[in-house]
Amino acid sequence: MGATAAAGSAAGAAGATAGTSASASGVGGQSAGGANAGASLPVASGSSTPTSAAGSDSGAASSGAAASSGAASGAAAIGDGLDGGNSPDSEAGPSTGGCAGKTYKLCEDFESGTVGGIPTGWTVLTGWGAKRGGVGLADDEAHSGRMSLKSDMMVTGEDRVQKSLAGLGATVTKHWGRVFYKVGSPPPKPNTGVIHITFTALEGTTENRVVDTVVATNGTYQWLFNIPDDSCCAGSSYDWSFDAAWHCAEWNIDVAAESFAFYSDGKEVPQLTFSGKAGAKMSDYTSLALGTIYYQTPPSPVVVWFDDLAIDDNEIGCQ
Repeated sequence: MGATAAAGSAAGAAGATAGTSASASGVGGQSAGGANAGASLPVASGSSTPTSAAGSDSGAASSGAAASSGAASGAAAIGDGLDGGNSPDSEAGPSTGGCAGKTYKLCEDFESGTVGGIPTGWTVLTGWGAKRGGVGLADDEAHSGRMSLKSDMMVTGEDRVQKSLAGLGATVTKHWGRVFYKVGSPPPKPNTGVIHITFTALEGTTENRVVDTVVATNGTYQWLFNIPDDSCCAGSSYDWSFDAAWHCAEWNIDVAAESFAFYSDGKEVPQLTFSGKAGAKMSDYTSLALGTIYYQTPPSPVVVWFDDLAIDDNEIGCQ
């Protein structure tokens, strides 16, 4: 159920040739000026797959590093560890949700606003790409209720939406966060190199990408905690691949302790857990950014829906 597979075995479980690994060289990100000077990311402890980001992005397509030619498509659920090829656990992506009766410090079920428009209480976070739009409310999919937030572009540096965190007080710098997401078909899969896609980020002195992925040519992907200059912080093995179900991502962050933990469908991904890491450049966050943003151009449009976002002082879980 979302647990990271043992190092060295994930590639085989994903249907890749034994010993195959994909690297995320050139994954890159956006700096304040829309450009990025890359640096090396550390190899996650116990990971069979190094995550490096040597290279830079200029807000245009980037090639990334070549994934191994022997890799084959994976078949596990998005956000679910391969678990030896078992099917997804029934707990992943439950049908319950919504904000009615919830007392979270921030709760958003995307039921307020007009289809095609920006959710009530949110603003556009303009990307560096040449095209605008591509993110808004939709009623073709929902984890709960009638609507969700939909991203459906295939350009780098696309727009996202952002929610101010000004009213959260101390919760801004020490909290649990949770969001449900669903990836449409066909899922992202680069022809060469990798595709780095951020789902959710905290905006402050620098952007902290708390729900972040890099997809290899065999269709498997890793989770990572990343910042725009690629100098920090942690990445998992490529132990996940995509399906069409709703799934749950949860994070726990503490700015004072410079600590972070990440959970996929309720299970911790231990390779992303860290503490006392000044390089994460955590800060007093001003907003939360939601919606896909790419740093390499996907070969076809990637559609992702988001729903039932929450932030609270206590663990929220996937209910």
